[in-house]
Parts: sequence; structure tokens; C-alpha cells
Amino acid sequence: MKEKFTLNDVANKHLIHPSKINKKDSLGIPNYGEWYIETKPNQNAREEMIKIHEFIKDVLASNKVTEFQGENKRLQFINYGRTQLVYVLTINENRQYTLLVTQPAANKGIGKKEFSNLNTLSQKSNLVIKPLYYFQDEKRELYVTPYFYQSRCIGIETRDWGMWVPEPTYHFRKYSTQERNTINSAMVSALVSLYDSERKVGLSECRLDGGDFMLEKGFESENLDIENILKNMKLIAARNLVEMPLENYISQMRRELLGKEKENIILGKILKCAMTEKEVDEGIQYGLELRNKSKENKKQMTL
Repeated sequence: MKEKFTLNDVANKHLIHPSKINKKDSLGIPNYGEWYIETKPNQNAREEMIKIHEFIKDVLASNKVTEFQGENKRLQFINYGRTQLVYVLTINENRQYTLLVTQPAANKGIGKKEFSNLNTLSQKSNLVIKPLYYFQDEKRELYVTPYFYQSRCIGIETRDWGMWVPEPTYHFRKYSTQERNTINSAMVSALVSLYDSERKVGLSECRLDGGDFMLEKGFESENLDIENILKNMKLIAARNLVEMPLENYISQMRRELLGKEKENIILGKILKCAMTEKEVDEGIQYGLELRNKSKENKKQMTL
């Protein structure tokens, strides 16, 4: 039987139970159009959007990916950024994936680089989402990751820390003081713990205020502490890595997060709202503790 493919112009967990998938569920931004397309001066946004759709259709029609086989395929736009457009693919209403497609204005290779970074980091830490597949044509790139149902993207709206929540309609929810302190510290601890001592590299060009980290839906029902937040947190972007000693990496990161550094290396840009010293220092301390625990576990495994 011929496969059907539809693209919804409006915008669960991975392999969510079929009974929980509802076409009417809000998954992200509730509208879609060429205004989300980032183009170069010689490109037309509407034409580029059509080319993106054709590229996605070609990828989904491929017989190389077992998970993509199904009679009905439904695509929903949910978010966007300067370098990527984000969609959710639903197949036969019983399994879902996230598709990240590079913007027309993005430099060629940026998608492959991020796919590679995420793949390497995810092999060493459950904090990082594991990319599944990568595709490209002459001008476009796309990679696939698991989809986490109605996850919350962490960021800043105006000058308030909070998260973008998909349901019941897409909106930004400002954190309480305790949420802000705990979640920001958790992001800092994640960056420290993900530093690779063997290669002496850490994450760079991070956009902590723009959705690089997400929280799984339901984290709100658990005790609010760094440990529980990290259990429900995923790094979903890894644009670049920077080589420097761990001590220098932490020192540079601390200055940038506090808004005391003009030259950003760890962050992609200056935060619209700097973190507090308490948030940063508690995050660094917890991140170092995680690194020490990891070292001890490796020692035990070798005994």
C-alpha cells in the first residue's frame, strides 16, 4: 500500500503509547509560515520553505530507515531557531520523532557537526539527547532524534528565566525563585560534568537562554532539587566544542554566566539576564561532584 504523507502547517515520550497520541495536542508554536525561514539575501523565504518540505518528503520516503516505514506520516512544525527548524514526525499515530532541519541561511555542514557532537556526548552521558540519523542533499541537512512529548524548553523571555510550555496552548511560564535557582544550577552542573578530560574540550556557543536544554513533562511533580532536575533534563544542542583546561573552562564559564566577560566563548551570546553567583557556584560544585563520582565508578569497574 502506498504510504501517505501530510504536512500540517500548524504547529511522547519517545515511542509513546498509541492511545496517548492525540492529533489535537499542542506540541509547540501554533502557527507556521515563511516568517520562520532564515534566508540569505539572494533567497526567497517562500521558495526555500517549499524546498525544505520536498527535502523532508524525500527523506521520509527513504527505505533505508526501518523506523520511518508506515502507511501514515504526519509532520508538525513546533519550533525554530537561527540555524534550524524543528518538526515532530508521527508515524501511524503510534511513534514519534524530532526532525531538525537546517535553515537556508545556515552554513553547509553545521547540521552534521552538531549531529556528531551530540552523538559523541550522548555516548558518555544520559544528559545528552542521542541523535539517530543524519541526511543531506546539495544544500540542506536534517538529523533525527527521539521526541519527548510536550517537553519544556528552558530560556529567557524578555528578562525573565522560565520555560516554553506547549500545553494547553504554547506559552512562556516564568520560574518561581526556587525553580530558577535549581534549574539554572542544574544547567551549569551539566556543562561542567560534560567536559571531556581526555580531549580537554567543553561545550561552547551555548544558548542557555534560548532552548539548548529541555525538561521532560512531569518534572514538576517531583521534588525540586538538582538531582531530580538532571534526571529530567536533556541537552538538545551542541553547536561547537572549545579546547582548554577544565579550570580555565570553569573560570571562563563563570564570568560569562555572571555577565562579567565581554568576550563570549562558552556562551553563544551575552545572556539577557545573568545568573546569580549562588546559581553558578552551586552548579559548578555539583558538576564537579558528578565528575568525581564518575571517576570513582570507573575505578570500581576496573578493580
